[in-house]
Formats: sequence, C-alpha cells, structure tokens
Amino acid sequence: MRLRPVVISGFLLPALLLLSGCGSLSGVTGLGWMTSSSDKIVYNDTEWCVPRSLKKVLNRVADRYGRVTVHSTKRWWLENWWKGGASNSYHLDCKAVDFTVRGDPGAILAFLKAQPEVGGYKRYAFGHYHIDTGPRRTW
Repeated sequence: MRLRPVVISGFLLPALLLLSGCGSLSGVTGLGWMTSSSDKIVYNDTEWCVPRSLKKVLNRVADRYGRVTVHSTKRWWLENWWKGGASNSYHLDCKAVDFTVRGDPGAILAFLKAQPEVGGYKRYAFGHYHIDTGPRRTW
C-alpha cells in the first residue's frame, strides 16, 4: 500500500489507498481517532468544526435517543446564503450544528433546552434540529 493525499473540506489528509474495500477509516491503524467508535454520531459534514460543548450535547442526545446524524456544521457564506441562513448564522463561525435523531420532537426539544451548553435551539419542519452556542433563544 502507498500513501495518497486526499482533500477533504479544504484540508489535505494523508490516507491509505485501500484495495480491500474497507469502508471506514476506523479500520486503518492510527486513523481510528477520526471516527466514532460506537457510531452513535454520524457526521455527514465536517466534524472538526463542532465545538466541544456541542459534541458533549450530541453525545447526550445519542445516549438518550439513539443514533444522531449531523447534517450541517460549517457553512461558507455562499452556502449559507443559498440555504437561506441568517447573515449572522452561527454556522459561519463553527458554532452551530443541524442534526436528526428519532424520538418525540417535544421531548427532544425539552431535552435540548435543558442543556446548559445550548444557546439557540429549534426543530425545523422537515425534522432537523438546530443547536448553537449563541445566546438562549428559539425562533
């Protein structure tokens, strides 16, 4: 095997060219830190952008309600504009997360509201939840 550079979200990451068909970086020696060992939280966007405080909240949500899928973390200004985000969105500064989890929406919102690390929180009509590190609010 040989090392091959792979660009991921603007960062250069040395990764192994795997001919075995391994679908996870956790199986590659030394790269297990990049993935969740329990698969409680699945990132469909950049994990590096999520503040530690919100990662703690996501872990608590996963412990209580099951697998969490993160859909949006860092947004560049053009992506934020295209998605209809606020011009001062916390996603622009790596301070917000949109995710899905199964469970009673009212109970999940109450749980998020009870987390001291969460400032803004909301459930969108299409089922995603938003949390951020800003001031306490919902909209």
